[in-house]
Amino acid sequence: MTTNQEPEADLARVHYLPTRRAEGSPVEADTEVIEGEIVTDAEYRARQRQLAIERYRGYRNDIVTVGRGTRTMVRWTVQKGRECADSPIGKFARRHVTYFAKGVEAERQRKKAEHGQADARAARARALDQGDLELAARLNEQIQQARHTRVDTLTKWVELHWSAGKKAALALVIALGVALVAGVINGFGHWLGPWNASDVLHTLGAIVTTTGTIVGWSVAHWWAFLLAGLGVWGSRRWKDGQKLGEQVLPAHLRQTGKRVAYVELTENALVAALANIGVARLSAAIKEGWPNRDTDHAWVRPPMMAEGGKAYTAKLRLPMGAGVKDVARAKDLLAHNLGCRPQELFVDPDEDDPTVMDLYRLEPGVLREPVDPYPLLTEGTTDFFSGFPVGMSPRGTVVETTVWERNFVFAGRMGSGKSTMIKALLAGAALDPLVDIDVFVFADNFDFDPLAPVLSTFLKGDSEANVQACLEHIKGLQADLAVRGQLLVKHGITEVNREVAAKEPGLRPRIVVIEECQAFFRQDDPQERKQLVNLLVRFYSAARKYGIVLVFATPNPSDQSLPRDLMAVTSNKACGAIDDKARNNIVLGEKAHENGISALGLKAKTKDKLNDCGTLMTSGFMDTPGVVRSFYLTPEDLAGIAARGAELRGGATTPAAPAPEVRDLVEDLTTVMVGDDPVNAGDLVGALRGLAPGYKPYRELTKPKLVAALAELGIKPPSTGNLYPVDPVTVRQLHAGRVAQLEQGDPTA
Repeated sequence: MTTNQEPEADLARVHYLPTRRAEGSPVEADTEVIEGEIVTDAEYRARQRQLAIERYRGYRNDIVTVGRGTRTMVRWTVQKGRECADSPIGKFARRHVTYFAKGVEAERQRKKAEHGQADARAARARALDQGDLELAARLNEQIQQARHTRVDTLTKWVELHWSAGKKAALALVIALGVALVAGVINGFGHWLGPWNASDVLHTLGAIVTTTGTIVGWSVAHWWAFLLAGLGVWGSRRWKDGQKLGEQVLPAHLRQTGKRVAYVELTENALVAALANIGVARLSAAIKEGWPNRDTDHAWVRPPMMAEGGKAYTAKLRLPMGAGVKDVARAKDLLAHNLGCRPQELFVDPDEDDPTVMDLYRLEPGVLREPVDPYPLLTEGTTDFFSGFPVGMSPRGTVVETTVWERNFVFAGRMGSGKSTMIKALLAGAALDPLVDIDVFVFADNFDFDPLAPVLSTFLKGDSEANVQACLEHIKGLQADLAVRGQLLVKHGITEVNREVAAKEPGLRPRIVVIEECQAFFRQDDPQERKQLVNLLVRFYSAARKYGIVLVFATPNPSDQSLPRDLMAVTSNKACGAIDDKARNNIVLGEKAHENGISALGLKAKTKDKLNDCGTLMTSGFMDTPGVVRSFYLTPEDLAGIAARGAELRGGATTPAAPAPEVRDLVEDLTTVMVGDDPVNAGDLVGALRGLAPGYKPYRELTKPKLVAALAELGIKPPSTGNLYPVDPVTVRQLHAGRVAQLEQGDPTA
């Protein structure tokens, strides 16, 4: 603000308002003054202070407004960002950014492994673990040489480029000199056209100018080349990340999610399934991009359809910290992730490399398709010492189980098919004319009747007498082991072979089947059961060497029906559909279910469906435990095989049904009573048990029972002192009278 005063008035001090004008330039005289007021210096300063305060208040209001607006904008941006992130476009962007990040990490790991010679170092570690010090020394020398090789390579690279640069510069100088000389000479006669040395220099100048322009533009626009290089590099890293598969992405960004219906076994499907079985080290490695990183070399055999088109197979070298057994223990969950049943999935270590997982997955339903026909249904013979075909493996190969020096246990619910496999086993035995077959079935059924023409012993029915007959038969075979041992000595051999068995009837192989064996082992008296188990375990273990094979079968596996000591020495075990893992482990071994050897997923046949009837989880039938699908033989098939077996043996046999041992009490009393003095009834009980310890009526005999039996025979000992002495003379007279009646032909004697 300015003020104009009259010339004669006192001049006031002029305070210029802040204006934009050049320093020292005068105020234009024609500036229009709208309003003026004369103020003192103090009033001016006070007014300026007030204006400053108002101005600062305005600034504060502006700052608050800007802060509130910024906060609102940030909140809005975060909200919209979350909405965008959850939108299809956002997920798409996050997926591919994650691919890019994983690709960068994979490239970093590759260069790190290449620079650190990870492969050579791992090979050196394996060599040291295997004790191959010579190989470890060579690898160590290779690692040391590689360090010097990198320096030598860099030095040669620099020298090569320096030499090439010098040669190129020399060639350019020579070419320029030749062009100038040619231009000077051609300027005189124009033999090569109307041009001379100045034209050469002009052309050279144009080239230099153009090159300089290009170089200058490139320097000025360096960012364009940087962006292009980053684009190429980013594209390559994105491709590297995508090659690792969707399993490197968070679960919510994967396109496939965790759906499990029919799963085609591809590399990504297998790796995704492995990532979700709970093996921590395996999951961590997969999140880092294993097995598709360039440094892994994990795929020994990528997933492919197996021969026949009924299964997929793959071989994968697992990372450190995750073994094949770890994966096998989680087989149920892995099968779920791969869309199959546990029985349709097989996880085994590779035969040549235990770090490689050999995975075999059947197509759904293959295990319930009809099995191939029995290979010896119409022709052919077998050899006990080579083995008998019993079924098919899931991979479609015939399973021929070894029988020589083996023993068998079959278990499973009714309808699981254990008898189906036993019949397949006996069909093989029927086709070897050297083999004798004994069958005891503690039930009334028709399972083994078609094989009767080739059976040496056949007894069925759940009765105490049949159980006792079976026990007596086993005792007879046990006693026969001594005879077989003497025959081995006679022929100078340590074990039975086919050549000797063919000419020595006493060494013929024998298979003894005890079906429904729970009736055999369940004894009321604990002491009797213990004696029976001890007898069977001793016989069970020794009989194999002499060519006698025992087969036990029960629908109810427990410690009562299959004693623990007996299972401990059983070589071949098979379990069909079963209810719980405790029973599964009784048959297949301790912690079998936990180790993936389980029949829990198998279903027994029902009224309407066969389900998994005839499919059994086995141990000892193949090199590794696994499922075997037994051959199915109808009664007609068995009858035809039995007819061929009978023909090989020289004619059909009539199987014996061994009757329980029956002893004559009077005759045995005359044997144990020596002299003419009376013998107390209690002493006679002990003497009779000592005479025939395996005879069950004597084992159960007591003094009152003996007195009652003598009374029925007409001998009534006195109760003197509750001792009931028996007169031996009276017993001998009774025995002599009975012998006389027999000589006269009296059948009632």
